[in-house]
Amino acid sequence: MAVLSTTLLVGLCSFMLTVWFVRRRNMPPGPWSLPLIGYRFGGRPSHEIYQELSRRYGPIFSVRRGPYLTVVLNDKLSIRQALVKNGDAFSDRFVPKYILEGIPDKNKSASIVWSSGKSWSDLRKFGLVTLRAFGMGKKSLEPQINLEAKYLGDEIEATQGKPIEILQYLNKATSNIICQLVFGKRLDYDDVEYQKVVDSITRLFTSVSDSIELRTDFQKAKKFIFSEMHRHRDTFQKSDIRSMVDAFIAHDVISQVFTFEEFWRVLLDFFAAGLETTSVTLSWIILYMITNQDLQQKVQAELDNVVGRGRQPTLSDRENLPFCEATILEVMRLSPILPNLVPHKTSCDVSLSGYTIPKGTIVIPNIWAVHHDSKEWINPEEFKPQRFLSDDGKTVVKSDAWMPFGVGRRECLGFQLAKMELFLFFTNLFQRFVFRIPPGQTQPSFQGVGGFTTAPTTYQTCAAQR
Repeated sequence: MAVLSTTLLVGLCSFMLTVWFVRRRNMPPGPWSLPLIGYRFGGRPSHEIYQELSRRYGPIFSVRRGPYLTVVLNDKLSIRQALVKNGDAFSDRFVPKYILEGIPDKNKSASIVWSSGKSWSDLRKFGLVTLRAFGMGKKSLEPQINLEAKYLGDEIEATQGKPIEILQYLNKATSNIICQLVFGKRLDYDDVEYQKVVDSITRLFTSVSDSIELRTDFQKAKKFIFSEMHRHRDTFQKSDIRSMVDAFIAHDVISQVFTFEEFWRVLLDFFAAGLETTSVTLSWIILYMITNQDLQQKVQAELDNVVGRGRQPTLSDRENLPFCEATILEVMRLSPILPNLVPHKTSCDVSLSGYTIPKGTIVIPNIWAVHHDSKEWINPEEFKPQRFLSDDGKTVVKSDAWMPFGVGRRECLGFQLAKMELFLFFTNLFQRFVFRIPPGQTQPSFQGVGGFTTAPTTYQTCAAQR
């Protein structure tokens, strides 16, 4: 019996190894890893390890993450070839197990982030049309953002220059912008229950595995979203579309494809993405400014010269504030909040740069590697906003190697909204305040905290009114 068991075990292992080797034929090269266990990362950030492996195996390499075959793309050319030129084959989504386990309703098609195929295509179209209808990319949304920037500034001013953890304040402001779009209202900063919901949604982005806390946070978010959905359904009037919830109820196609009980997941995606991405990016910007006072002064000198102190900055000021714009671009290059984009998955066997990528392969675009590629950027580790300016410093010059929002079909749906918010919040804040490291504290760390997004390690700043 023991001999038989050993024979069966050896046979099974041989079969698995054979399948593994067959699947690797004409695959991109990569490090040795066991078929089921995968490559050992040793607790370090995956985007940094991917960058190191790309120096050894090339910009396209394969690696196993546990039982999953993964192809990592580490340069501008391979990412654009896959996600733009071969978008049909590379636009499906890999859904990590913990994402579904943390969601009581496991219909992953009811999600704009995690769905694939027609469900995703329909939801993306609905989301774009709805966001544009409510002002995304248009000046009509500017007054709402500037009003929220004023409230944020007033809240910071009330701290009287004492040390604060700025991300908590930024979360309040950015959550209110997306709240107005999704639910048609803003909430006061001292609304305790709302802040608990914001904290829960924020924690969802710092989770990297299933846990009791993750499930609890999903339930809190679901309860809040459901209450708002029911409020809209009870007061719905087709002649008065107040928010994304109303737009869903009125939509002849989407409201038939997804039930009322399923659509909350779509709203969670919008709410969470609109909250986390902008606030974390602003937190990175302030971190770079407090550690580079000379550049902060240059930002403020430009603001004083173009806008002055008597009015708030507007979107029409953007072209006359090239250094402010370049500073935002440089922070997003150096510290992208999604160093690895959300995992893609191939929908069929596909050829990429001479390699054959099998159907169902996880594909990870490593934006960190592109943004730190010495072939694309001079001294890529240096914080230098001037790299995005023309020689005379009067015009912003962008690079197609700058891709913090992704590229292709899965490019961030709300990137135009994010760009509006980042510019207006950034210019409003530095028009009103000088941000510094608190007295007696050492320079904060630039090592990000890994999760679904990468935020700065918690730090404090003092905001002195100018």
